[in-house]
Amino acid sequence: MRTFFRKFHLWVSLPFGFVITITCFTGALLVFEKEITALCNDDIAAVTPVGEPLPLDVIADKVDATLPADVDVKGVVVSSSPDEAYRVNLSKPKKAAIYVNQYTGEVIGKDERLPFFQTIFRLHRWLMDSNPGEGNVFWGRIIVGASTLAFVVILLTGLVIWWPLNSKMLKNRLQIVLKKGKNRFWHDLHVAGGFYALLLLLAMALTGLTWSFEWYRSGFYDLFDIDDEEEVEEMAVAAVDVVVMGEKTATGTASCPGSCGSCTLPVCVYSAEDSAVAVEQPAAAEWNVDAVTAATKVADTKYVDAEPTASIAEIDGVTAATVVDAQSGATALVDGSSGATPQSVHLQKSAFDSWQTALENVLERVPGFEAITVSAGTVSVKMSEYGNVRAADKYIFDDCGVITRIELYEESSYEKKIAGWIYSVHTGSWGGLFVRILYFLAALLGATLPLTGYYLWIKRLYGKRKNRK
Repeated sequence: MRTFFRKFHLWVSLPFGFVITITCFTGALLVFEKEITALCNDDIAAVTPVGEPLPLDVIADKVDATLPADVDVKGVVVSSSPDEAYRVNLSKPKKAAIYVNQYTGEVIGKDERLPFFQTIFRLHRWLMDSNPGEGNVFWGRIIVGASTLAFVVILLTGLVIWWPLNSKMLKNRLQIVLKKGKNRFWHDLHVAGGFYALLLLLAMALTGLTWSFEWYRSGFYDLFDIDDEEEVEEMAVAAVDVVVMGEKTATGTASCPGSCGSCTLPVCVYSAEDSAVAVEQPAAAEWNVDAVTAATKVADTKYVDAEPTASIAEIDGVTAATVVDAQSGATALVDGSSGATPQSVHLQKSAFDSWQTALENVLERVPGFEAITVSAGTVSVKMSEYGNVRAADKYIFDDCGVITRIELYEESSYEKKIAGWIYSVHTGSWGGLFVRILYFLAALLGATLPLTGYYLWIKRLYGKRKNRK
């Protein structure tokens, strides 16, 4: 039986060995991508604290004003470290983000994957292949997946071959001897090294296969009796209803979802709720744009402490009386000196106005955290670098920043936890720096196993031919 497993182990290893080496070696390099990237991006990811950070709505508005019309601010990541720049996530391209100095509002630079790690990742996942699109064969992913599946078989058959029959054999198979020549060293590295790295390599391979084959992922999820949805939490967050006052247009102004007929004004933006109570305007109303612009400048007191604030000022010869009300929205009573009929105009409300209030409300509840991500209607709090690295407590807030619902990770369903655990176990990020060092060493050993196996096999073949002569 041992002879059968030895031959089976060999013939499965031969066609897949080099791909396994590439996958393991690139995986080892990816273990410390975060730390290496941080060192390389220290000039854009680090800031010098000066006073207090700007409110999130100010930061988000500053960034949003610099973006193309089809790109929006998706969220802001606040680190627990005061000298780490805020990370502003963008709607596209996928996973795009920039670093912003939270004390000045200055955009420092892009948060993007280093070209080196982009190449390493593509090698690790797809052997540098690209997705050909729906209906076509993604050969890179299939080859890596088949090699990973073969690696599981190789590891298990290798364990059967390794299993000692007595204590003396056990001692020999647990040590790597350095003083008896290179042949003995390569043999011990293959045998003992494979055993020491076995559990971690199996963990990496079995979880990694969920990204290679849909049938495997479905079976894996069925094993744990969960739905095949890796991004349940992200989808739930995206489904949160948020009142958006308007959408950017190509000119950077805003379009009106209401029916007031005044969308030509850059400050006229209504939500569906506001439009229902808006003052009806004459169809042929002539708007005094200068007066409206003046009112906009005067009403720069956005919803301070939810208290109505009145201000009257003379700007460019135009008297503008403005009232800012946190409950009903900004309304400007514009009295144009040109004689135009006074009109009631809703000033544009930022989509990010409630973000700072929501953050402060969450900070009152959370004594310590690693990072906080504030996005539309949701504050996500990552508490620790250990365990499920994608675990986070969710705080749902309304348009005023008031927390309306709390979804604690420890109380979430098993289905919502498993996807994050698959990623954490595959990458070794579940146990902090020490575990990732073990993963790094195990992946390096995994990369050597096919090479040492080829060496021993070729040496054996050469020895047999030499003996025949």
